[in-house]
This record gives sequence, structure tokens and C-alpha cells, in this order.
Amino acid sequence: MKILKWLIFFIILFIIGFGLYFHFNTYSKLIPAKIDSNIKNEKIFRVMDLQKEIINGTEIYDSISRKKSSTVLFYAGKKPKTAEELKLAGFNNCRAVKRDGKIKVSIGYSSGFSGGGYEIDYLYGRFNLEPYSFTDVVPDNNRQPQYRILKQDLTFDKRFYNVGDSIYGKIDFVIENNDFAPKKILVYGNGYFRTKVEKE
Repeated sequence: MKILKWLIFFIILFIIGFGLYFHFNTYSKLIPAKIDSNIKNEKIFRVMDLQKEIINGTEIYDSISRKKSSTVLFYAGKKPKTAEELKLAGFNNCRAVKRDGKIKVSIGYSSGFSGGGYEIDYLYGRFNLEPYSFTDVVPDNNRQPQYRILKQDLTFDKRFYNVGDSIYGKIDFVIENNDFAPKKILVYGNGYFRTKVEKE
């Protein structure tokens, strides 16, 4: 009986210790997102129902929802105005997978040989945003992107998602890109996105 009490005590102690470790080493470092369950009712999503999805080069067309998943625009400097500028800034889609307990939401595009965009790590109402890019060409120096986030607002329709759930969201950010120092470039991202959480 005494052994059982000690065993229960150590299990409780382990759970508390793990919870504190998780909070201070992971959760507290993430930024709080806004939660708005009504965001899925925004008119923009009904408009997106009538627009074609942008399919990544590695995806089979018939396996992807044909309704547009993203209206997010990425642009540097001035806001795009012409049809060509808007098409280029909005040439991306949204995909999400559950990985390591987090939801990884990618907004961007992949040709299969190269690609890039922005990735959101989402965990219980908090998030981390960072740019990503890849290419099959091996660079001379493989250095990490140099940037500073000046503004990041993110809205999700739910605090927690499982595989198979639909995600609806809105993003608005400003990032200072320092890859071309001493020149600093301001990169903007804003718009709505939606997708289903896939199993990795």
C-alpha cells in the first residue's frame, strides 16, 4: 500500500514537472492568437468557393480540394495594385499537418523543385511565424534567413485542432528582411486562409 502511494506521488510529480517544462520551454515562447469562431462565416470564404485552387507541383490535382485555400498576399515595399502584381503576390495556397503535437500551417507555393512562403506553428491558441524556402540547387553558403518581425496578428477559428478538422484563419504581418544588409526590406503578408489538417 505504501509503495502504491509513493508510485502515485512520483507520477503526479512527473506530470507537474513535465507541465512546467512544457510551459516555460515551449508554450510561453509562442505568441497568443485571436480566437474567433465566426471567422468562417466571413464573406471572403464564399468568394473563395468560386475561385480555383493553386496546386503545388508535387500534388495530384484530383486529391486536392478545388476551392481556393488562400487570399493571402505577400509583397515587399508597396502594395500590389495591377492585376499582374496581385496575381504574383497571391500565388500561394494553404496546407496544414499535425507534427510533434503542433499544427504546422504553411502558406506559400512549391513547384516540387523549389518553393517558399511562411509557416505557422500553432499550439493551443498560441503561434510562431517564420519564413521558409527551399531549392534543389545546392547553395554556396547555406545560411538561415535574417529577419525581424515588426508586427504579427493571427486569428484562428478554434483553439485546438485534430487531424481532419478544417482550419479558418486570417493573418496580418510585417517582417523586416535583413538578408541584403545594409539594405532592409519590409515584407508584408495579409489575407484569409483555410485548409484541412492532414496527417503527416
